[in-house]
Order: sequence, then structure tokens, then C-alpha cells
Amino acid sequence: MRISTAAASQSALMDLMKSQREAFDAREQLSSGKKAADLKGYANSAETIMTARAAQVRADGFIDANKRLTSRLEVQDLAYRELSDAASELRTALTTTEGTALMNDVRAAFDKVVSALSTKFAGSFVFSGVRTDSPPLNASTLAELQAAAPDVSAVFENADRRQTAQIDGETVLEVNRTASEVAGGLMAVFERLADFDQGPNGPFDGPMDATQQAYIQTEIANVIDAFDTINDAMAENGSKQARIEASIRGHQERSDYLTQMIADLEDADMAEAATRLTQAQTAVEVSARTFASLSQVSLLPFLR
Repeated sequence: MRISTAAASQSALMDLMKSQREAFDAREQLSSGKKAADLKGYANSAETIMTARAAQVRADGFIDANKRLTSRLEVQDLAYRELSDAASELRTALTTTEGTALMNDVRAAFDKVVSALSTKFAGSFVFSGVRTDSPPLNASTLAELQAAAPDVSAVFENADRRQTAQIDGETVLEVNRTASEVAGGLMAVFERLADFDQGPNGPFDGPMDATQQAYIQTEIANVIDAFDTINDAMAENGSKQARIEASIRGHQERSDYLTQMIADLEDADMAEAATRLTQAQTAVEVSARTFASLSQVSLLPFLR
């Protein structure tokens, strides 16, 4: 009688190795929570996962950038409110018929405007256009404003182009108006008031005469125009805030969807993995016993 166990032993060994591999894979899934250790383990889903990850990184990048832009727009809103208050205070000051303290009020409003136009965010001047590293004004006093040549426009050193920001894959938004666009008219009022105060019909000191009152009425109209320009810019800034908030929500929804999509492709079913591990461990034990039994087969019992 011929007894051969080579084929049976080889088969048992293959079963043992397969069971060990299945147990290892199930244990790795339970440990990592993922179906595979790398993209190679996802076969045809690997390209989809890579594309989804790239799209998610892009969406998250826009979320972070738009949140920073939201903070900047909030800073700009405060600056616009300060400019609007300054213009309102100047208009109120000009309604008086007593000129004794008028120029003090004018200087106070001017200082407030200079401060607002010098507003920074993250180290950059928000009213300087694309030239963010230098202040938009080179005059900090009424005297320096009067000395500007050839006219008041010379005190503005902002760039002509506005700063822009890309808020999504298709949309580029102008971040803010420049100082000259926002306050050019108001600065011209300050300059004319200072010139009039030092001219032949000045100074404003004591009760105003008819000439002074007529002039002040003209400048009140100009201040109202400047006030409207500032408020239009402030409303535009508010509209941009709402648009950015909507953009953030859209990107967040996209990122959340992609997160779920990637999880559906990558994440292991933990209950299923635990069941497979138990089954694989049992198979390993059975295969190991079978292989051990076949390895110890001998002819001695039959030869006795």
C-alpha cells in the first residue's frame, strides 16, 4: 500500500496561509478603520478617492481663505463706520452760525478720517489697493493737506487698482475700494475749509457773516455727497460680507459631501471586520491543526 501526503500537506499549508492573511487584513481594518493600508488596496476606487481628496483640499482651502476675507471685511466695516461718523460730525459742525470752534471740529473730523483710512488688516493697509505695504495718505494734518500740489489728489498714494480675492473656482471679488475713491471728495472739503479759514474771508471766529454762511452752505452739500459715497462703499462692503458667508456655506457643504463620499469608499465596516477576524482566527486554528496532523503522518503504525 502506498500512502502519499505531499499534496494534502501542501493544500493544508495554503489554507493556513490564506486564513492567516485574512486574519491579518481583518485585524488591520479594525486597527485603522480603513479598508486598505494604501491606495493600491482600493483597486478601481483609487482614482475616485484621489480625485475626491483633491476636490476636498481645494474646498477646504477656499473655506480658510474666505474666513480670512470675512475677518478683513469686518475690519473694513469698522473703518467705513468711522469714516461715516466723521462725515456726519463734519456736517453737523457746519450747521452752526458760530465759527469760534468750527475749525477745531473740522480738525477732529479730519483726524478721524486719516485714522480710518490708515486701517490695517494682517499688516496690510486695506485702502491702499494692490499697494498694501504703504499707507494710502501722505498727509496727517490739515497744513500738509493744504500744501499738496497740484491739488488734494496728491495726498493719496494708494494704487489705482483694487485688491482682489478668488472666493471659488470661478469668482474673483474686488476686496475694497481705494482711499481716493472713498474719501477724495471729503478730503477736498477739508482742504477748501482750511483755505477759506486762512483766506480773505476768514478766519472762522465768532458769529459768521453772510459770506461765510453762504460758503458753509455750499460745503454742507459737498459733505452730504461725500457722506453718500462713503455709505455706498459701506453698503457694498456689507453685500460682499453676505456673499462670502454664502460662499463659505457652499464650500463647507461640498467638503462635507466629499468627506462622506471618501468615507464610504475608504472606511471599513467595523462589525463586518470583527466578524471576519473571528472567522479567520477559527480557520487559522483548524488549518494549523490539519497541517500539523498531516505533517506527523507515518507508516510505522501500519508496519507493526
